[in-house]
Amino acid sequence: MDSWTKLFIAAILIMTVVLAVITYLKAKRHYDRMQQHGLRASGVVVRNKISWGRTTTVRPIVRFVTQDGRTIEGLSTSGVAFAVPRYPEGAKVALLYDPENPHDFMLVSADRRYL
Repeated sequence: MDSWTKLFIAAILIMTVVLAVITYLKAKRHYDRMQQHGLRASGVVVRNKISWGRTTTVRPIVRFVTQDGRTIEGLSTSGVAFAVPRYPEGAKVALLYDPENPHDFMLVSADRRYL
């Protein structure tokens, strides 16, 4: 391999690592903000959305009622890269939502932790 090829591969690897770190930090910041300021609610999975592509992702669509009585239905950002839904239709889920923007919510699960 010539030096330009090595340099190109190194640049791609560095950009991939930087992108992964940025993605992680954004997700952690959102998680921390929701833990501090989010309001708790119970919701129900009304259906699952399957996104086909290189990786098949299944994400639940959740309906819940805010503390001020508004009914919200939205696509969760949590999903799994499997063809089998993690949360079946009708499953009750706990969630945290932003009181200023209830469509910004996250499901509360014991297995999602950031170190």
